[in-house]
Amino acid sequence: MIICFRVGGIEHCYYLPVPEWPPWRPWPGPGPINMPWIIQDATLVATVKQAALRVQEEAVRNALLAGVKNAVAALQERAGDHVQIREQD
Repeated sequence: MIICFRVGGIEHCYYLPVPEWPPWRPWPGPGPINMPWIIQDATLVATVKQAALRVQEEAVRNALLAGVKNAVAALQERAGDHVQIREQD
């Protein structure tokens, strides 16, 4: 993402780095190993939640947190009734 401000006719741009998460591929264990996608997706969603909690603008923070809630619901639906996914505060 790039954010640019024009001040006094001069454009000042800031390039924001986007970290790639997770830096390692988590695998469940011991136990079922047939759904590694759920661990990876849940890790990403949890990372987004922690980042959203640090957003200063309330409207943006609330929109991100609503997206996290929807993502957790989608994960739960896809995983099925035999899997329990909960957000941590």
